Amino acid sequence: MKTSKKLKVLAGLSAFVFVGIAAVKQPNTDQFKNLQVLPKNITADSLDKIMDRFTANLGVDCKYCHVRDKKADTLIFDKDDKAEKEIARNMMRMTTDINEKYFHFNEEVKASEVQAVTCFTCHRGQPMPVKGQGAKK
Repeated sequence: MKTSKKLKVLAGLSAFVFVGIAAVKQPNTDQFKNLQVLPKNITADSLDKIMDRFTANLGVDCKYCHVRDKKADTLIFDKDDKAEKEIARNMMRMTTDINEKYFHFNEEVKASEVQAVTCFTCHRGQPMPVKGQGAKK
């Protein structure tokens, strides 16, 4: 009898643990496709904030870099058909490299999180960098 009771308790506890594990939401690493510079596990909110900064810093909207599906009248974010998208990726890498190389943040603050040089440093709200409008000394 004691063994049977122990097995029932053990089975009940095991079921409870497995249900608890199953209920924990795992991060969705496949939420966004074709991310090459940004982290693959980025949240929708963080991605939206970054894209909003591009809009403000370059004076462009989403279709500047992203392909539009004319039939569905939506943007296809994972396609790489526009050169501007690859240019944007290279610019993101460049600003990260500049910030890491020339602005020595301490261990708690990483150059990728707090940037001294951003898109706005050169673009000033324009799609192309404004000549002679870089950071002032």
